Amino acid sequence: MGAFAAKLLNKDLTIKRFACQFNSLQVEQIFLQSKFKQDKKIAQFLCCTIALLTIFITFFDKMIIQSFFWPNIALTGRSIIVSVCIFSAVVLAYIQTLRQFKLAISLFMVFLSISMQSMAYTFDRAYVLHLFFDVIILITFYFSALLPFKLSAFFGWAYSLIALSVIFFTKEINSHTSYMVILAHVAANLTGMIMSAHQHLMRRELFVRNTQLGQLAQEMQSQAFKDALTQLPNRRAFDNSYEDYQRITKQQQQKMKQVCVILADIDYFKQVNDNHGHEVGDGILELFSTFLTQSLRTSDDVYRFGGEEFVIVLPLCSVSDAAKIIENMITKLNTEPFEVGELSLLIRASFGLTVMREEQQKSVIARADAALYEAKGSGRNQLVVKI
Repeated sequence: MGAFAAKLLNKDLTIKRFACQFNSLQVEQIFLQSKFKQDKKIAQFLCCTIALLTIFITFFDKMIIQSFFWPNIALTGRSIIVSVCIFSAVVLAYIQTLRQFKLAISLFMVFLSISMQSMAYTFDRAYVLHLFFDVIILITFYFSALLPFKLSAFFGWAYSLIALSVIFFTKEINSHTSYMVILAHVAANLTGMIMSAHQHLMRRELFVRNTQLGQLAQEMQSQAFKDALTQLPNRRAFDNSYEDYQRITKQQQQKMKQVCVILADIDYFKQVNDNHGHEVGDGILELFSTFLTQSLRTSDDVYRFGGEEFVIVLPLCSVSDAAKIIENMITKLNTEPFEVGELSLLIRASFGLTVMREEQQKSVIARADAALYEAKGSGRNQLVVKI
């Protein structure tokens, strides 16, 4: 559901209750795609069930089949039904698109309608209890919700029309039985439509709920890897990305471009908080994080490790190029003050640069930290490289 939740971000998830589908056609397609595999399994199950039931009842209903239809015509008709059901179950496994699936189910319903009523035609002229099969087929088809609600209703009433025609034109029934037959089909369709509408709405409401939960989970996960103040990735995000950096490091062995890691720290940040307050300090942190991001390449990453400490990762970058990038940052910081409210403050920062090796995370951070410590010990506002 995570992939679907991402696709549905900021989409209209409201449902047309009468039509039993989403207002947005794009959302409707995504929903149908999400249950596509399940619907194929349901359709295959129904095909196999119809085949088995047809085989089961064939030799139990010969007493009620008109003599000139048994065995040749009756058995041929049953064999065709069983063969088509098995063939359909196999073909459904190879269907890849929703359009193909909709077409296959529609064709199968047409075939089922014709074949079932052909079977009913072979029964004794006074026998109408096959009506129970019609009711079961209608209810099962509606409840499966394999086709859109309106299309299901169309097939349901069309099936009843054919079934009633077969009964009235080929069977010898009295007026009371006629009323009961009509009532049974009307009741089956109305009940089926209510069941189908409930199924369609319930599945879509469940889809919306699961989508919203998926989006919430993604947002919570995103927040877990993001610093609340600066909106930069945090230390946990760096930990999570470390294996990717190690993979790049292995690929770049014996090459000029490497993975450069820089530890940056704002100089005398405590004095900013003490002299101007924590609100100004937070503003400086936000501006500094924006400054770092805008000063780097799009392929580079910035993480806030905590306090006024930031980690910069430059994949596929030589040490000399990385040093130039940091030196340019230092020059800008020395000449371009940060505007926080009515205050205009020049911010200095120290940087410690190292190169990532095939090593544990704490080792590369320790080397960058040692380089940063040396930069601060040498007067701050500078870069120290420690390979």
